[in-house]
Amino acid sequence: MEHDTRGEDPLGRALRALGSSDPGIDVVALTAAARDRARTVRRRRRTTALAVAAVALVVPAGLSRLPVTEPAPRTAVASPEVVAELPAAALLDDAAVQDVLPGAVADAGLARAGGSAADAPAGLCRDETFTSPGTVVASRSAGWSVPATVVQPLPQAVTERLLLLRDGGAREFVAQVREQATGCAAAGEESTPWQVREGSGAGDASVTGWAQVLLGDNPHWRVRVVAREGDVVVDLQAEVFRADGEAVARQLEDLAAEALERAAGEVTR
Repeated sequence: MEHDTRGEDPLGRALRALGSSDPGIDVVALTAAARDRARTVRRRRRTTALAVAAVALVVPAGLSRLPVTEPAPRTAVASPEVVAELPAAALLDDAAVQDVLPGAVADAGLARAGGSAADAPAGLCRDETFTSPGTVVASRSAGWSVPATVVQPLPQAVTERLLLLRDGGAREFVAQVREQATGCAAAGEESTPWQVREGSGAGDASVTGWAQVLLGDNPHWRVRVVAREGDVVVDLQAEVFRADGEAVARQLEDLAAEALERAAGEVTR
């Protein structure tokens, strides 16, 4: 009997053709098994497709519930701050000092370097605590000396102290010296009363004082000049044997002007 193959799937037709060529083959059983196998494959494919779709839906939703960590903000790295400095080259040299004290040589025992407020006493005839120590940025000092002799029985010396200040501290420093100078002119503890002169022409402002420490034919003088230019203060002191104290004071004022000029070219702000 001829079988109607219209609408039959390709697998069924192939199996039926195989059965026609070999009557020993159970076409019905093979067809049923093949169809069962096909249904199983289709069912697994549908299950896999549904699982993939579920993952596609669930994973983004799950990710959306995870806490979002914002990237840490970048911290701007500040450039190194420029440190104010008073280098050794800002100080006077031996040749300049010898104009005031011939034969003087550098004396390490009279020199200090540092930036603490302790290095910044203010005054003319005596040192006092500076009233605005927080404005002192840096300080440096140097000294030159000549040993005592039989003719000049006291040591002679010149000392230089440079100060770098901020926030108007240099102006306050000179103002404090000027205020003390009035008392220095009235009396002297270890000397004759001080003679005081302001406005020597060294820098923006200056105060000069001088007094005799040792009387006689070969008097010994103590001279001090405090001068300011901008934020820099120079404090020069001299202990010398000389006939005329005012002449030494004028020399020291000229040296103070030179010290300020030298410092202006070397100070790092």
